Amino acid sequence: MDNESLYAYEILYTKAADKFFVKHEDVRRKYVDNIKKLLTGEDPENLDIKMIKGTWNNYYRMRIGSYRVIYTVIRGKLVVINTIAAGPRGDEYKKKGGIK
Repeated sequence: MDNESLYAYEILYTKAADKFFVKHEDVRRKYVDNIKKLLTGEDPENLDIKMIKGTWNNYYRMRIGSYRVIYTVIRGKLVVINTIAAGPRGDEYKKKGGIK
């Protein structure tokens, strides 16, 4: 059985994240590929993902080159990845009130 078929998932995007990804389709493709790798357990140690510290509990940042994607995971029968923001490293942290 294919590991990918074990997971039903949906990726949602905020308006700001979607606007960024329209201009950076290559970063969106890499983000989606990384989410698939994370869910299937395929080479997860090579993904640069960290939990954000502070008041932003349950939020993660994924590093894709010089960009950062901030997201959260909502679990249930369907794994929903809610993409909050994406952009250059410093910009996204400043917009979100100094998250670490």
